[in-house]
Amino acid sequence: MASSSHMFKSRDELKKAREIEQARKAGTIEPEKDEQGRDINPHIPQYISKAPWYLDSGVPTLKHQRNEKLHQTRGDIDKWYERGKKLETKRRKFQKGCCENCGAATHKTKDCMERPRKVGAKWTGKNLQPDEAIQDINLSWEGKHDRWNGFDPAEYKHVIEYHESLEKERQRLKAEQIEKELTQKSRKEKDSDDDDLSDFSESDNDEGFKQKASGDVIIQQKDEGTRVTVRNLRIREDTAKYLRNLDVNSAYYDPKSRSMRADPLPHIDPDDKDFAGDNFVLYSGDTQKIAQVQLNFMEAQRQGLEMPHLIAEPSLAELVHREYKTKKESAEEKHRREVLEKYGGEEYLRKPSDELYPQQSELYIEYGPDGRIRKGLEKSIPRSKYAEDVYEGNHSSVWGSFYKDGRWGYKCCHQTVRRSYCTGTAGRDAEHTSEEFMAAATERYHEKRSQEGSIQSFTKKMELISESQGSLNEHMMNTNLESHFRKEGATPTSHK
Repeated sequence: MASSSHMFKSRDELKKAREIEQARKAGTIEPEKDEQGRDINPHIPQYISKAPWYLDSGVPTLKHQRNEKLHQTRGDIDKWYERGKKLETKRRKFQKGCCENCGAATHKTKDCMERPRKVGAKWTGKNLQPDEAIQDINLSWEGKHDRWNGFDPAEYKHVIEYHESLEKERQRLKAEQIEKELTQKSRKEKDSDDDDLSDFSESDNDEGFKQKASGDVIIQQKDEGTRVTVRNLRIREDTAKYLRNLDVNSAYYDPKSRSMRADPLPHIDPDDKDFAGDNFVLYSGDTQKIAQVQLNFMEAQRQGLEMPHLIAEPSLAELVHREYKTKKESAEEKHRREVLEKYGGEEYLRKPSDELYPQQSELYIEYGPDGRIRKGLEKSIPRSKYAEDVYEGNHSSVWGSFYKDGRWGYKCCHQTVRRSYCTGTAGRDAEHTSEEFMAAATERYHEKRSQEGSIQSFTKKMELISESQGSLNEHMMNTNLESHFRKEGATPTSHK
């Protein structure tokens, strides 16, 4: 029952209320209605439909289960605080707790934005400023997170007017220059007016602002004679970053900075895609070189060496790093020469002559417009990072190609000792013969043990039989003596 009354009820009233509730659940009578005339589902449990005592209105309702804040009207997304708005009323007398500088009651002295007075309003009581209008704008989630909320487009109007005036001045200067050139050409009676005009349009010595190509951008610096012309950041024919992966859970695209830092297609092979995110530049160029320099300096400082600061002394740090690399390479080269002098093998490290390399080949490889191989070159079998097909010593198979009795070995000679000498087929035959001999010897040993065991068991049985026979004879003799003495009436003595 959806009623929220907490009054005491008798047994008959409770019984009647229970019957009404069952009838409402069965649909035989009309369900209860709230204060707004909406039906209350009779299947709602009482702990939901029953209002607590501090919200009980005495009538059936579900108002206590609704969040009224969700239905409150929120401010529009284009609304913002009116900055600098003040109340029209002014106070005539300074009040305690107000700003000591201007006399407003909505802020303290340290937060006052007016010019500090020589004598504050607290002591003069003159020119008391009105209070600021405290505005309460209930913004939605979108309004709070909108980066353009509160931006007034009228503030950008002066920038547009500035560039428009700049363009008008450029056109005026260009018209004056053209008119001047035409006057000079008419005086000199030159026939190549068109060529000179084209030369003028391509020269960079004019004082105005030249009109570059449609894809170029002119950057005007402080020095008017120095200009930098750069291309647009993105070619119009390229695919936009936000269209590379339309999945909503893909990499985030910032529309204001036009950046997509993460990789939008991480599941694709890096060789098959032309965009891997803006953070890809962190792993290309001199980034890895700088990271290696920092790593070397950290390792040196950990060992207690005094190193220059990478930010305060970058030139000295670069010089120290170059010196370190030179010493390291010389030490490695010296170690390499010592090893070759001691063990030899330098002839195997020499590069073959160019005559041995094939200059032509019958292998056909077809490349695409982007330089990738389309067909003609089969993919190589992927190999692991470990050495494969390495034959140790004089073995003809790798270690681990043979397994027997829980031990690994070489298949060519069945040796189970690592880096042992290969005995080949003779070793396998000798091992097989040795195994047969050991098997025959083991069988003979077990047969002998079984025969000896049978003889010992027979001997033990005979001893047991003789012992039992002797005890039986002794018992019979004692019995006969007792019967004899019993007949003669004499007392038998113990017979040992």
